[in-house]
Amino acid sequence: MKDPVQESAGDWRQVFGALANEETRRYYAQQVLGVDSDLLPNRQAKAQQNLANAGLLDGQGQVDDLVFARLLAAGARREPQTGNERFFDDAGRIDRYPRKHEERLGLLRVVAAKVLRHGQRLTEAELTSKLEKFTDDPVLLRRYLVDYGMLLRQPDGSAYRLADGSD
Repeated sequence: MKDPVQESAGDWRQVFGALANEETRRYYAQQVLGVDSDLLPNRQAKAQQNLANAGLLDGQGQVDDLVFARLLAAGARREPQTGNERFFDDAGRIDRYPRKHEERLGLLRVVAAKVLRHGQRLTEAELTSKLEKFTDDPVLLRRYLVDYGMLLRQPDGSAYRLADGSD
């Protein structure tokens, strides 16, 4: 899901891409300075289209003076997250695994509690499917949950359950 602030601000990669082209950059500078372009008409039209696509020119072909302010505001750092939430991205997926043992245990407890309920048993396929909501590597996450004692695995691998004494 896109951030509406970022969407309205444009994409900094498009801005850099447009300004990386020498002719487009020269045309933009001429527009900012208010001087006539020295580009051929077809090159001028192409530069104008590139700048408009990047959000550097508005719909009327005028310089958008606020584009850089919007891009900077969209990229501004948010307040640092604390606790286990700092290991999840905005979509609720694991961003990184903590290095410290206690922090990793905390993260895995959170995931285990979101995936399984007290007394519930899941097959390997069901568990893997649920873990895909948290990571691109659900098999590694499943292994961590078992290795760190959050989940118990049937000896034959047929089912998993919380290691909370809910036999």
